[in-house]
Amino acid sequence: MAAIKEVVIGTTIFRISRFDPFRQLKLLGDLQKEVLPAAGSMLTTVFGNDTPGQERDESAMLNAFRELSAKLGGDALGGWAERLIDPELVSFELVGREPQKLTAAHRGLAFTDYAEILELLFHILEHNFAGPLARWVGRFGPAREKLASLSGSSTQASNES
Repeated sequence: MAAIKEVVIGTTIFRISRFDPFRQLKLLGDLQKEVLPAAGSMLTTVFGNDTPGQERDESAMLNAFRELSAKLGGDALGGWAERLIDPELVSFELVGREPQKLTAAHRGLAFTDYAEILELLFHILEHNFAGPLARWVGRFGPAREKLASLSGSSTQASNES
């Protein structure tokens, strides 16, 4: 995994650098404490279907998403955005302009709507945690199959360079 990840979200190019390993460790601890309990139903719905060839129950996934949304409110989402979008580690570039740090003062330039913020948060988390977690989880037999089924069913929302 490269030290800097570049993604295009909308018409904005974002460059994401990794947190240092100790900050990653602390963030992972907080994520598993604050976000994973709220995401429990969703994870159970996604991972709970062990019948080969059987489709995931869309209504169960929708209900799990609603439960996650009820537990992870605006203050929590805003707090995580503040923690994860570090101007020293995230920059953005608009067409025809020089790259600049993604500071609070520049957020209005970088994003057109909240969905772009959520997508950037996803990429920050993926860049910092996907590789190490995949290596760690891959050491456990049954988890390998679940990981493979997840990566095979995911779709790419951004244009990565």
